[in-house]
Amino acid sequence: MLTEPVIYVGILVGTVLLSYFVLGFVAYVFYRPKTADERAEDVTFAIPTIGSEDVRDSLLTCLEHHKNLFEEYEIYVLTDEGADLEDELVGYEGVKTLVVPDDYDCDAVAKGRAIQYFIETVVSENPEGWYSFIDDDNLVLDDQFLYEIPYYEARGYGAMNSVLTPRKGDSSLTFVMDHIRLLDDLTVFRAFTGLFKRPYIGFHGELLTAKGEVLVEVGFDRESIVEDYAFAAELIKHGIPTWQSGTHVSILSPHSVRDLLQQRSRWFIGTWNLLRTTSPVTKLVTGVRLLSWTVALLAGPIAFAVGQASGELGIPLVFRAAPFVAGIVYGGTYAYGALRLSGWNRLPMVISIPLCVVFESLSPVYAVLFADRDFTVISK
Repeated sequence: MLTEPVIYVGILVGTVLLSYFVLGFVAYVFYRPKTADERAEDVTFAIPTIGSEDVRDSLLTCLEHHKNLFEEYEIYVLTDEGADLEDELVGYEGVKTLVVPDDYDCDAVAKGRAIQYFIETVVSENPEGWYSFIDDDNLVLDDQFLYEIPYYEARGYGAMNSVLTPRKGDSSLTFVMDHIRLLDDLTVFRAFTGLFKRPYIGFHGELLTAKGEVLVEVGFDRESIVEDYAFAAELIKHGIPTWQSGTHVSILSPHSVRDLLQQRSRWFIGTWNLLRTTSPVTKLVTGVRLLSWTVALLAGPIAFAVGQASGELGIPLVFRAAPFVAGIVYGGTYAYGALRLSGWNRLPMVISIPLCVVFESLSPVYAVLFADRDFTVISK
């Protein structure tokens, strides 16, 4: 039998997770992005990449896909001097390659450094335009956001984010797990980025889109391994309203559970490190989510104990039920991901749903014990 304090922790975690989902469900029902009759013309795309052999296949797929989808628009690929693919990218037909020199000095690291260089050398020349950043494993699935830009620009909005949809890499398990990102986008991210116009839980780098003058004003020149979250936090400080686009972006799921743990732990460490510099509301909204994530590993056994003992403690039914309902929501999301698989993979992945919960909950533990504190790029 678990002790009363542990039971209360379980109820608190379940209530927090369920509360965020309920808030997000309201946004899912009532928020719809608006569009203009014609799409924006002054839009430039930029694809930052480490340019290593490990990302070659996904990068080239990304370039070809977006050259075809946005053939009327200018596309840049951003990479560092000395990258494995530098020479190939410089001569790549249909895109402009911007090489960040070794001696370029700023506080930002990795992708943030490349974006800051792009802002200083390209965006500053046309701050009235709009700029969309696409990760090198992304496939933007439609152009709705181009019709949204004129509508929101006319009303003073400065940036937007997209909805992420996983596609399978080498691992079926990480593909299933990545559907939590889809759930979050359709609910809690939609609530803050869209309904409230303030990205209190951050931005994704995938199709992060902003007006040039916002990029020049806010920039990416800050030391952080979660540069997209840092940018969103600065948008809040500057009072710049945002929207969530109806456009979906296909993201390549990590090729292994270890890659997924590295990815999630980078988010966890980077966000915690940055939290002290954010606005009070951001501290509250993000901090509560991170704390819930930290103790989520206990959620399963605690949920069982809640059902056995919390009635005797006089805890109201709505709170006693919260861990179970939250489990159904997240378990159902994993089940949806498993059913998106084809063939024999479906049944084993449905059976493996408890593993998904365990591995996702282990991310904070992995972050503390094993993760590299520097920016790391997983295999793609």
